[in-house]
Order: sequence, then structure tokens, then C-alpha cells
Amino acid sequence: MNLVFKVSCNNYGIWKKEFDSHKERAAVCDETKTAVGKINDTSCMVMLYDVDMAGMQKLMSSDYLKELTEKLEIVNEEMYSFEPLEQ
Repeated sequence: MNLVFKVSCNNYGIWKKEFDSHKERAAVCDETKTAVGKINDTSCMVMLYDVDMAGMQKLMSSDYLKELTEKLEIVNEEMYSFEPLEQ
């Protein structure tokens, strides 16, 4: 499954640094295709490909991400799944 979602937080710069250094995510999606687009200083869009949803749920419930979510006031405002168009 592929996902696109909008993230809000209190500091995009810190969030992006943590996102880029979170190597465990590679176990649940294809990191070679991951894309992040900054909207402003407190929000961005993220695209993840070939996501293992069970693995992602387990990852999102880790103590590290729970603490980071609280610290940076992270909110996943919108989330959508998508499939590539047939060629």
C-alpha cells in the first residue's frame, strides 16, 4: 500500500531531522521512494511506498515515536492510500 499524509508539528526543521535519521522506517516501506514536501515551518506532506501497514502500526506505537509526537506536537492531519495508475 502507498500512503500520502499531511503532518503538522511545532517545528518542521527538528521534525525533518528526526524523520531523516529514523532508520527503522526502512523496515516497513521502500525508503528509496519516500518523499517529503515542506509546506511551511509547521507542516509538510509525506509520501511512503510499499508500506507494511501492520509493521507501520507497530513502529508508530514505539516509545521513541510516542515521545517525539508529544515533544513536537505531531498531528497526522490527513492520510490517504493510493495505487499507481495502470500504464
